[in-house]
Amino acid sequence: MKSQETQNTTTENNLPVAEDTPNYINPQEPGKSEPMTQVQSDNVITNQDLPDPRVRYGFTLVILATLLLVVAIYYGIINP
Repeated sequence: MKSQETQNTTTENNLPVAEDTPNYINPQEPGKSEPMTQVQSDNVITNQDLPDPRVRYGFTLVILATLLLVVAIYYGIINP
């Protein structure tokens, strides 16, 4: 009987206490959120606002190729 009593007390003590946890981990009202203002909704970036993915990837590749070319010329791998 004593072993079961000690197991019950350790199980009860391991539960997280709401008083010890910060508010951002254990919010009091989890389903409630603040309403969004007009300025906040105007500043949201959507996929329609972004350029075409081919443009983004192409621009990134051009920048990387240029950087590699400059590094190769600097270290003498390519002699212009």
